[in-house]
Amino acid sequence: MHMELRHLHVVLTVAGAGSISRAASSLKVAQAGLTAQLRRIERGFGGPLFLRRTDGVELTELGRHVVLRSRDLVERFDDLMATAQKIAAGSGGAGLRLGGVAGSPTPLLVGVVRDLLPNQPQTTHVERSCDAVLELVRSGKLDVALVVEFPRTPLRIPAEVDCRSLVTEPMLVGVAAGHRLSARSEIRLSELADEDWAVPEEHYGGGRLTLHLACEAAGFTPRCAHFGVDPAAAAELVRSGHTVACFFPTGQDMPGVVLKPVVGSPVRRRVSLVWQRDRAVAEYAEDIHAALLRAYRERVWKRKPAAGLAAAAS
Repeated sequence: MHMELRHLHVVLTVAGAGSISRAASSLKVAQAGLTAQLRRIERGFGGPLFLRRTDGVELTELGRHVVLRSRDLVERFDDLMATAQKIAAGSGGAGLRLGGVAGSPTPLLVGVVRDLLPNQPQTTHVERSCDAVLELVRSGKLDVALVVEFPRTPLRIPAEVDCRSLVTEPMLVGVAAGHRLSARSEIRLSELADEDWAVPEEHYGGGRLTLHLACEAAGFTPRCAHFGVDPAAAAELVRSGHTVACFFPTGQDMPGVVLKPVVGSPVRRRVSLVWQRDRAVAEYAEDIHAALLRAYRERVWKRKPAAGLAAAAS
């Protein structure tokens, strides 16, 4: 069977609904037809994705893997459509167009460029995925931007785009101030096996996928209870005392939240500056990079040193 995007939508709908009957109602198809289609999809993947029970369905180990990767693929496709429509519509206005992926230190980039080029008007666009940011830079819709990269999901840098690493950051786990692990200098990922997690959007650079794989390597599957949350929302959930979340160094205070390094730093991300080499801003790229690194050190390293934090050498 040739697998297509629509088949992944079917799997995700059944997983989200928790039963074939509810999924059939959501998809507006007959339950018998959906059951037959799901069997064909499972044969295509080489094994059962769901355990059928009287009260619904439960994901198998293969099913959890397929659902995790399918979410990433489907959301990347959605980003492709949104970005394509944005490029097709064009962008007006003069001045510098800055950007970054959600969760990156884009505000630092804005401040640095304003200081370096005070007479240039500027706009800022924050996108949900690095692929979207890179395509906007490649097409000339953004002049300079920040992207993040996880080792298991490397970026595909277009030929027209230059990239310069800024910093490599370790994941920090945020726990409530009164949490059982809040007094530790660092914690093991396996000690969080029984916790509820707040996790970012899946298309955010592969961060959720990387966290899942790191937890599985530590012997457990993270119990994700809150999805698609930004750092501010994650901090609020952590403060409640019933949730943990992953953060990266920001230098911003989060009252009631204690950030802890993880033993061995199993999850790291690289933050990079990207720009199109044929645009005028390219002549300022090195100055922007140097100033941005100084600003990052001032904001993060001096205020909240984090174990394992290392500046990129190039």
